[in-house]
Amino acid sequence: MKIKRYMGKDVQEALLKLKMDLGNDAVILNTRKIKRKGILNFFKKPLIEVLAAIDEDYDKRGHEKTEQKEKTEIKESTAAPKNSNNIAELEKKVEGIESILKKMMEKMQNPEQSASTLNTGSMENPEESKIFQLFLNNLVKNDVDSDIANEIIIKVKSKINANAGINEAVNMIYNEIKSILGEPEGINADNTGKGRVVIFVGPTGVGKTTTVAKIAAEFALNRSKNVALITADTYRIAAIEQLKTYAEILGIPLTVVYTPSDIKNAINANRDKDLILIDTAGRSHRNKAQFEELKTLVNFAEADEVYLLLSAATNEKVCREILSNYSFLKSYKLIFTKMDESPLYGIVLNTVKRTGKKLSYFTTGQNVPDDIERVDTDKVIRSLLGRML
Repeated sequence: MKIKRYMGKDVQEALLKLKMDLGNDAVILNTRKIKRKGILNFFKKPLIEVLAAIDEDYDKRGHEKTEQKEKTEIKESTAAPKNSNNIAELEKKVEGIESILKKMMEKMQNPEQSASTLNTGSMENPEESKIFQLFLNNLVKNDVDSDIANEIIIKVKSKINANAGINEAVNMIYNEIKSILGEPEGINADNTGKGRVVIFVGPTGVGKTTTVAKIAAEFALNRSKNVALITADTYRIAAIEQLKTYAEILGIPLTVVYTPSDIKNAINANRDKDLILIDTAGRSHRNKAQFEELKTLVNFAEADEVYLLLSAATNEKVCREILSNYSFLKSYKLIFTKMDESPLYGIVLNTVKRTGKKLSYFTTGQNVPDDIERVDTDKVIRSLLGRML
């Protein structure tokens, strides 16, 4: 028994080569798709490989069979029993070959799968798929946690059709990340009547006071809302003076509170305003005593909205520690500061994935009120996937 392989851009081309070489006596053992080799061929359609078998003495008698065709036809009636035996023997050999080939394929752990498997929609693992490996690499290079990046790729591959093109793969990954990031939500100050209380928390050095000033300016100047400021950041005199300066420029009231119990009185005194913004002192995620004080302050404020601020320059390990320590917050939205200092958006995707919280704003500099914007998820995703979009 002789086994040969034939390649073609489609099934018809591969079968034509087979018939021209082996004739009509060949038995087709398997058909599968083969990815083209080389980085430049990633985006081309796969080739078709046909595996066929022919009697082992084919080469010796190939031409002889053509010359003796008429004699064979004359003797066909008398040779029928012998031909039947040959066919049965051939089928038995083919079955044996198929079994051997299957075992060989399993041992070799060939990353290429047969066409019958591909048609079920099953794909290779991320490490075995070069195209998806590009997506994986782009995510990791943008500081996406490797476990999260792998989870995204595996989830997409479980949904995608085996014959899908590169554009469909890109769109599915885009949509998967989009579903994680969700729709950003800003401060809701549309329904006025009583002062809407918004409190801002976060570790030291993230820029809470400047962010509060930017938001106050946006709503007071650009949206014509009545805004009041409250600061509980009495640890830093500079922070109070900074907020006082902004309040005077904007023409809005500022109240300084020194104890958690004072916060309610300050809020009640400004209930006629549309928006009450509360700045808090930065708390180190390693200082348990300060966190207890912050918890009490948040409980007394009974804010309508809570915002946790994180710096985009925070490293992965520290970010996880911060999120763990602020887990006492029942509900909050995310603001990422200093986006101008970090070109990578991995921390954004990682944080949303781990917390399940809504994105809100990015701050991109020190200018008040200009350097703040509602999160553009399309921009985030395009940055994460790089040139693949």
